[in-house]
Amino acid sequence: MVGGTTTEGVAMTAGSGRERGRGRRKRSAAGGETRTGAALGLFAEVVLAGVLVALGSLLLVTAVPSLAAGVAHVRRQVTGHDIGVARFARDWWAAVRALWPLGLAAVGVALLLALDWQLARADVLPGASVVAVVVAVAAAAVVVVLARAAGAWSESADADGGGLTARQALAAGAQRTQDDLTGSVLLAVAAALCVVFVWMLPPLVLVVGGLLSLAVVGVETRRGARAAA
Repeated sequence: MVGGTTTEGVAMTAGSGRERGRGRRKRSAAGGETRTGAALGLFAEVVLAGVLVALGSLLLVTAVPSLAAGVAHVRRQVTGHDIGVARFARDWWAAVRALWPLGLAAVGVALLLALDWQLARADVLPGASVVAVVVAVAAAAVVVVLARAAGAWSESADADGGGLTARQALAAGAQRTQDDLTGSVLLAVAAALCVVFVWMLPPLVLVVGGLLSLAVVGVETRRGARAAA
């Protein structure tokens, strides 16, 4: 009797162990499926944001507001808030009304830098190689400041529903660029990669807006985490 009872106890223990093992495997598989679904959902929304940002930037002066709306779209996907084309359209219109001076200034600066770049390439200016380097650095700095300004506007729009003015967003973007140099370098690299992608395959212009929006969200999330630590 004692031997039979012991054998039954061992069998029950083994069976319970197998059940727990199967339960852990099921939970692990479910967690993997959840992470995969979240990653695919983020990928889809980044692509959608890229298309929407590209369409919203057709007027050129709306490029910065479009990026701000794209950043807000990607951030809502990451944080689990409501998203969609209609919400992007509302954000885009609010950003255009607030940030159109930044968009206009961005176009003017871009034209000036493009002219200097062409003059440097044509060896019209003395020290053309130095001028080319200065233009490239200036272009990167402008892109980073404007991207961080777009991120600051999107955060304020999510927080209070109103959003910053163009002057406030520019000041916030410049301050963040100075305070978080590592994040600014990361954004500059992301912007340079976007340019390379479009140079290699021009149709990717429909995607890079979403990629840059994701980069802004990532850098600002990193900055917030470091500030809270």
